[in-house]
Amino acid sequence: MKLYINKLLFLLSAASTSPLFADAQYATFCESVQPYTYNSGDTRAATTTVSIGNAPWIQLDLSGSELAAGATLTIVGDGATQVITSNDLSSNEFSAVFDGSSVSLELSSPGGIRGVTSRVEVSQVKVGLCKDDIVSESICGGIDDRIPSTDVRMGRLSIGGSSCTAWLISEDAYITAGHCGTPTSSTRIHFIFSNGSAAPEDQYAVDVSQYVGAYTGVGNDWGTGRFLPNSVTGKLPGVAQSEKCGTPGCGWFNLGSVP
Repeated sequence: MKLYINKLLFLLSAASTSPLFADAQYATFCESVQPYTYNSGDTRAATTTVSIGNAPWIQLDLSGSELAAGATLTIVGDGATQVITSNDLSSNEFSAVFDGSSVSLELSSPGGIRGVTSRVEVSQVKVGLCKDDIVSESICGGIDDRIPSTDVRMGRLSIGGSSCTAWLISEDAYITAGHCGTPTSSTRIHFIFSNGSAAPEDQYAVDVSQYVGAYTGVGNDWGTGRFLPNSVTGKLPGVAQSEKCGTPGCGWFNLGSVP
């Protein structure tokens, strides 16, 4: 369902009166796309390892992959695992973000079905490395005086080299600042109380067709959209975050009904 602009503008206006929503406070961090070539060919089983130098984190573009019904692609990174199915690929063609410079991939097919094959293709890799001589900067300046938050309703939204705060306002809807940029298929929100990547079960992809936003300066700086169900748990973020705080609906800010 498309979000209604007038309704959301009202919600964003209401949110702006709270100190919790004063500023998305984005920080620029290193991100670049590295070309990569791996193609398993049409097969029932395959394994490989994708490594990129000294990258602090890694995310795979799997847009050329095709998984048969029942087949799974298991990706194992630094202390984290993601299992991808054909349904997951149809909704989002990127892997979760994994800390570390390498991940291992294993394609498995169900037994008893002959002649049904899958293909795993990695065409490029997003990594936490700066391009050329670009230096990462932050709006916080030389002294970062921000106060850490453990509010389960807030997450870190990573969009094209920027890291912004996003606030859940329903089971799947969020608001953020428009200057953070337009999300893409690789965009993830991380619900974690540290600078690292959240576990795959605490990362959520954005439904890019649902995003609306604007940024023309002070007073017109907003963005809103919806998240897809988690690729590991199948849950929407507001549901999962509510389980953490223990009460239905406590996992998002209640600003009124969200269309």
